[in-house]
Amino acid sequence: MEKVESAFSMVAVGTYRNTTRRTLILDEVQAAEGHLTAGEIFERVRRRYPTIAYGTVYRSLHLLAQHGQIQELTFADQSSRFDKRADRHDHVHCLECGALVDVDVPVALVARHVAEEQSGFAIASHHTVFAGRCPECGIRETNERRAGARLAAGNGKPPTTLGARGGQNR
Repeated sequence: MEKVESAFSMVAVGTYRNTTRRTLILDEVQAAEGHLTAGEIFERVRRRYPTIAYGTVYRSLHLLAQHGQIQELTFADQSSRFDKRADRHDHVHCLECGALVDVDVPVALVARHVAEEQSGFAIASHHTVFAGRCPECGIRETNERRAGARLAAGNGKPPTTLGARGGQNR
């Protein structure tokens, strides 16, 4: 119960009305090990609150992000993901499997100052996403290449079993 009470006290500033549903949604984001989509959060919340609607979860997630309780990460061709860490940090995104990992890159803070100097903008925030291949996808690709090389060495034909006469064909 302490988590629910802390969620209520965190947003009791009067910026928006907190509800039991919003508290459950925030709890699910805070309990997540990774960065979940709205659909994944909806499924988790629905286990505890079966009558909740997807629209309620979706709108609540955006409201929580607007008020700095969580962070919404948007990608051009994918669903938004929601991060329990609302502090400034960066991410590494796997282009193959979609894995998303938090990273703290102090050099990225220098980029903000450079952007301000070059543009004249007063930068309020920035977020850096490094894109590449995660270690698991790298291992999988290496294994697939090795398997392909083995097939190619055998002219692309799978190995055959020997007949009853030890491989002599008539």
